[in-house]
Amino acid sequence: MAISGSRVRRAATALLTGVALAGLPGATATAAAPPDATPDRLMTVTDVWMRDLVSDAGLQPHWGSPIWASPDLKVCPTAAGCASSVPPVVGGTNHIITTLRNPGPYSEGTDSGTLMFYRSSPGASLVWPTAWTFVTSVSLTVPPGVTTVSVPWIGVPGPGHFSLIAVWQSPTDPLLPLTPDIQTNVRRNNNIVWRDLVSVDLLSGGGRPSTSIDRRTTMEQGIVPARSVPLWTDQGSAGLDR
Repeated sequence: MAISGSRVRRAATALLTGVALAGLPGATATAAAPPDATPDRLMTVTDVWMRDLVSDAGLQPHWGSPIWASPDLKVCPTAAGCASSVPPVVGGTNHIITTLRNPGPYSEGTDSGTLMFYRSSPGASLVWPTAWTFVTSVSLTVPPGVTTVSVPWIGVPGPGHFSLIAVWQSPTDPLLPLTPDIQTNVRRNNNIVWRDLVSVDLLSGGGRPSTSIDRRTTMEQGIVPARSVPLWTDQGSAGLDR
């Protein structure tokens, strides 16, 4: 791990933290102008991360697919969790289960921060911020090891197809600059994960589970382009080509 120039890189990281936080509703940060260069990811003080795929080791960028089915972000019927994500129920109490991993490949040590959740609307685009809704957040300390976080969720939209995102925010583990493209953001940041969901209304059809809902994901149906999906507007920054 290179150490020379650490003060310069840490200063740039602090600036980027302000830029990234400014693009997340529900988060606050001191305003800062975008730096001229991306900081060395190796210089972050801590590195809490979540997997995009089972084979994900936390390296940035991550080019595996599908990028929208994180095994570390699930919706379950109870706070105890579930083996795999299930369709969230409209009008019921669901639970968002998130797995945080520490340390990652870039640093180590106990970290404190905020885990934030956002959702899109059924059948809508993923344009940030108009197409996204802040769900909830939880502040916590993440020691070395695996930490599982369970958050109750009663405001599930739908029924229909939508996306859920989990973002880990920490002053010592900042996000790289966010772009309008969701895939770019997820691939470049090991502390952002994405889960494509299909919600169901168990009360439709006289109390029986609805059978009229197409349970394919938005990606499988082609509702959202798989290669270019707009997300955060990072103070005017443009999306990056894959």
